[in-house]
Amino acid sequence: MTVERQDTPRDSAQYAEMLAEVFMEIVRKSVTASCACDPEMTPALTECLQYVYLHGASPIRQIASGLEISLSAASQLVDRLVKKEMVTRRDNEDDRRLASVELTKRGEEHVQLTRRKRTEWFEAILEAMPLSQRKAFREGLEGFLRIALASEGGVDRACVWCGIQHTASCVVNKVKSERVAAHED
Repeated sequence: MTVERQDTPRDSAQYAEMLAEVFMEIVRKSVTASCACDPEMTPALTECLQYVYLHGASPIRQIASGLEISLSAASQLVDRLVKKEMVTRRDNEDDRRLASVELTKRGEEHVQLTRRKRTEWFEAILEAMPLSQRKAFREGLEGFLRIALASEGGVDRACVWCGIQHTASCVVNKVKSERVAAHED
């Protein structure tokens, strides 16, 4: 059923929010589609697996913090990934929560395939856009992120999500550098 709405101006926050919701859903579905080689790999499992891929061997507590989920939820995700032979878990004799989680070859291959498929999907869309629209898209996302990440913990959380080495052109790195410079003054 379609809900009738009043004409929403293109320059309104409401319209921008609607576009963002559609954008996020399309990207989310592309990620799910890129995992189609294993229908039992849920987005949560894929996100957990990718976290370990980007951050290396990690204790469950770190995974929980990075994914912003409870310790028990992270432990359950890891248990499921162990059963699928995507990760190994080296238990700490004194405290199971301190177990170190590492990718197996199978887990690493799964993440690489998923990331490659998602990148190919994104590249195909960007290539279909005129250069001026690609530039405007990138600048719009960077501008949005610059403001959205202004909260104290926003930048650090974004770095945890991304997990890649900082580059000079990364908007998250720029915001973080600006924050550090402001605190030094």
